[in-house]
Amino acid sequence: MAENPTYNIYHTTKEAWEAMLLAMQGATRSIYWEMYILVDDDAGKRFFEVLMEKARQGVDVRIILDYWGSFWFSSKKIDELRKCGIDIRIFRPQRHPIFHFREWITRRTHRKILVVDEKIGFVGGVNVAKDMETWDDLVVEITGKAVRSLSRSFAKTYIICGGDRQSVRHLLSYRYRVRKDVFDVVFDDIDRTGSRIRNKYLEAIYKARERVILFSPYYFPDKQFLHALWTARKRKVKVDLLIPFRTDVRLATYAAYAWFSVMKKLGVNIHLTKKMMHGKGVVVDDEFAFVGTSNLEHSSFKYNQEVNVRLSDKKTVARIKRVLEKWIGEADELDHDRWNRRGWWARLKESVARKLYAFWFGVK
Repeated sequence: MAENPTYNIYHTTKEAWEAMLLAMQGATRSIYWEMYILVDDDAGKRFFEVLMEKARQGVDVRIILDYWGSFWFSSKKIDELRKCGIDIRIFRPQRHPIFHFREWITRRTHRKILVVDEKIGFVGGVNVAKDMETWDDLVVEITGKAVRSLSRSFAKTYIICGGDRQSVRHLLSYRYRVRKDVFDVVFDDIDRTGSRIRNKYLEAIYKARERVILFSPYYFPDKQFLHALWTARKRKVKVDLLIPFRTDVRLATYAAYAWFSVMKKLGVNIHLTKKMMHGKGVVVDDEFAFVGTSNLEHSSFKYNQEVNVRLSDKKTVARIKRVLEKWIGEADELDHDRWNRRGWWARLKESVARKLYAFWFGVK
């Protein structure tokens, strides 16, 4: 019988950073890290000190950074890390900047994966930058053979970034799969024809019997997603959407606002967090949770490399649900009467943001 993994749940950026650093400090063989945003500021400095020390000790340290997400990561720091023996690769798919401009600018690795000694894995929304330190977020730490699927995924992206295939051949050989009723890792790659993660979200909403809790910092649903919510409400399923009142991306904030009236008509309860909430996922009834790096919007579902984990361990689902209930309790529920009285300027910004977002990401 397949070995069941064990989990830890972290619900703030700072808490997740500490756990990741602790795991890195205990590494004896390897550290594989794929990140969307990693900045060489005070927050990044702590990680770099540990990584350089581990590389000097002979630990195999490999890092994949997204070109756009980590745009401000200095070349000087990259050179310094490489001199210590750290293998750093930049993820930037080859697209013609003129003939395929949208793909050139939007195809990113949005994954946040850390694998230590091929035994401990981290998956979630946490990036590393000083201004994100106080954010609420959600990260799952996984221990056991289930981590092998994360190692295999890292190896594939490493090769895409020009890494030596032979040096990660042992990671590619992993075929281990955990029983899907216990745990599953779902990946979206940049050259996919459809999104497996989006399909899992839809499946979760369609299967819900009592309650769905959706949470994401950025929100831009498509027609099929709205239909799934409509059918859930027709079945008397309670649907809660947890989203920040203000995010770090102003365009995304107003684009999400543009959907609030539609959500009201569907009967969705909207909870606006007072501080930045960067977690992404869904909890269905008390049965399972789906947590990872995918935002509930078009760029995640169509363009980005993403990874989410589906958890069916009842104790773990209950822990995640308690975190979400706490966030909901601290948030403000949208006052629809007051929202409907907002001025023309606010409505104009929402309309413009929605149209710009739809145009940029090719939403029909």
